Parts: sequence; structure tokens; C-alpha cells
Amino acid sequence: MPEHASQGRPKVPPAFTGVIAPMYTPVQADGSLDEVGTREMVRWLGDTGAVRTVFARSGMGKMFTFTMEETKRFAAWVRDAVQGRMGLLLGAGGEWLNRDQGGRADTETYIAQAIELTQYAKSIGADGAVHVLPAAIDPSPGESHADLVYRYYKTVHDATDLPIILYQPGGIPEPYRLTPPLMERLLTLPRIAGLKLSTTDDSVFGPIAAVVRTRPFALICGHEGYYAKGLRQGAVGVIGQGCNGYPEILLSAQRRFEQGSQDGADAAMADVWAALDATGGCDSSVVLKQYFRLHGYRIQPYDRSGTPPYPDAVVKRLADTLDSLRNRYRAELGLPLWTRHD
Repeated sequence: MPEHASQGRPKVPPAFTGVIAPMYTPVQADGSLDEVGTREMVRWLGDTGAVRTVFARSGMGKMFTFTMEETKRFAAWVRDAVQGRMGLLLGAGGEWLNRDQGGRADTETYIAQAIELTQYAKSIGADGAVHVLPAAIDPSPGESHADLVYRYYKTVHDATDLPIILYQPGGIPEPYRLTPPLMERLLTLPRIAGLKLSTTDDSVFGPIAAVVRTRPFALICGHEGYYAKGLRQGAVGVIGQGCNGYPEILLSAQRRFEQGSQDGADAAMADVWAALDATGGCDSSVVLKQYFRLHGYRIQPYDRSGTPPYPDAVVKRLADTLDSLRNRYRAELGLPLWTRHD
């Protein structure tokens, strides 16, 4: 496995550090889960040599479209494909299938499902369960949003014995967002082990980083473009679309930082942004699957977003850019250069 960014810090489990891929969900044209594609997607991630951990049922993978049965089936496929080569995290929140229509989940059902899926994650050998801040449910009468967030995590924590990674997505309604006092309160729960914090805003990331940076806690950048800045504030890992498509650049930024070259890390981050720009205007969960196919991986070019596949010319232009960027960093990291099959 690649090295991680927790050197000199209180001990953090390796699976919660470094490049963590928020795995895209391989599906058929009708949106049904694709077992062959799932195994191929895991093979792609492992073959990069730069991914430390796979995050199944992620936000990039349309986590809120999953039923309970689909979550368990998908997680088992990923576990079998990983075969111990990489760590495994599972998105273990309950069902929120009406999210895009503005619907709400039933509180007790949602929490019970979160407990069940966390227990399932433990049963298949996952390293941790990822739980989005519970914007799916409403506070009880007289209960503050901060109290609801704490109640949700405490209830799941006390009913399970697997490390829990908090997840604050970008755009989450403000009442549900973490604050330093709420973060301190959550840290009293011993199996609250990390946080994926998705922002490029120093005023959001900095105050939370100040609370956790001296503790055995995995602060994870949830926006890849912030990784070098996050490392300077105590982050130990990164989760973003590039962890699927060009993880070598992010691993190199991390290695350069660990070697004391902040300028080198920033230079790598400029290429991270160039890679992000290369996918600009496209649905990355579709166009990157087409990119993987171009390299010989049997992953269908579909996503539950309904976005149709992109023309071959678009995919080849993207591949030219990404292959050129990635191979520079693969050479630096001592990894074999990448080839494709067009």
C-alpha cells in the first residue's frame, strides 16, 4: 500500500489516510448494479498503485440512490474484489431515496438502518463506516440541530463497534454543519475516528482542523483541490474524484509534503487542478468510466444520474491529458507508466 500522511502524528489507522477513492458505482444502462463492473473498478483502483483505501457507496457513487439490499450486495462484491490489497470503507447511512425530490427520511427508521449497515460493514471486514451528517432527518420538538447530530452519532456509536468516519459534504444545510463545540462533543465518543470535510474554504476547514489536529483522528480533505492546504493544517488523507482517476498526482503531493517540500506539493496541486479542468463540463462519474474502459477495464459507461456516454473524441482528448499528467507522476513514484487500448 502507498505511504500515508500521518507521520509524526498520534496514531491513525492506515486505512483512514492517504488517497481514499470514493468509488464510482458501476451500473448497467438501466441503473442496476453491475457485478463485473464493480470488480473491474476495484481492479483499476488497485492497479494504479496509488490508492490506499476504497470507499464504497460514496457520494461520487450516488450513495443516496442505494437501497439497504443494494448496499449489502455492493459492499460484499467490493470486499471480495479488494482481497486485502486496499482498505475498505462503507457508506453506512440509511435510505434517503426521495432526497432529490426534497423528501425526508423517518428518523427512527433511518437510524435503525444506519446501525444495521454499520454492523454489516463490521461483519464483512470493513475498516470503518462512513456516515454523512444526518441532514436526512429533522430534530425532535425542542431539539437543536447540533443535539440531533450528536444523538444520531451517539446512537449509532453505542450500538456498534466499528470506527465511524463523519462526512460533511459541501452544500449541506448550515444548521447541520459541524462547529468546534460540536466537534469537541463528538470526540468524546471513542470510535468517532475521522472526518471527511468537503470544502475549499479556510474559514470552514481551519476551525475544525484546530480542534482535531493533535488527536488520533483522521482529518480527510473532501475536496482534492484543497489537499496541500489541508496537509498543512493536519489532514492525513484525501477523498475526491481524482482519487478514482488520477490518484498518482495526489499521492505525489502528499509525498512531497512529507519530504518537506511545500512548493513541490503546491506544484503537484496545480496539476490536480489541471486534471479537474480536463473533466470540466462533463459528468465525471460517466466520462471517467469511459476513460477506464479505454484502458481495458470492463466498466459500463453509465451512471444513475442518467447522463449519456460522451463521444469517443471527448474521451480521447481527456485521456490524452490525463495520461500525460499521470505518467509524469507515475515515473516520479517509481510506478509503471500507463498505457491504453484505443
